Amino acid sequence: MFAPAAQAAPAAGCYSAACRGLDPDQAGCSTDAYTVTQINTSRGNIQLRYSPSCRSNWARMTSPTPGTFLWIKECSSGYREEFSVPSGYTVAWTDMVDGAGPVKAGDVFTSTTCL
Repeated sequence: MFAPAAQAAPAAGCYSAACRGLDPDQAGCSTDAYTVTQINTSRGNIQLRYSPSCRSNWARMTSPTPGTFLWIKECSSGYREEFSVPSGYTVAWTDMVDGAGPVKAGDVFTSTTCL
């Protein structure tokens, strides 16, 4: 008789709404994440990120201008996460929101449409 093979535990520490307010790196959600859409602005490149294993989204900005106010919002519920970029950051990101429905991301001057 053989014992069933052990199943690996999920790499991510949350899923969907349980990811709200968590850091994507610390929760393990950034490992399989990809950029859904991006906007090049004068304050940096805003990316809408998605993790399939966590079913969550967050906004990330590359080459951000210090003081930039980065945000992401669930379109249906209005739940929102925000991050003000400190001086010296080359990449910045918000905490996560639920990726089950449409979301949008942006800064004070620019935003994506609900995707």
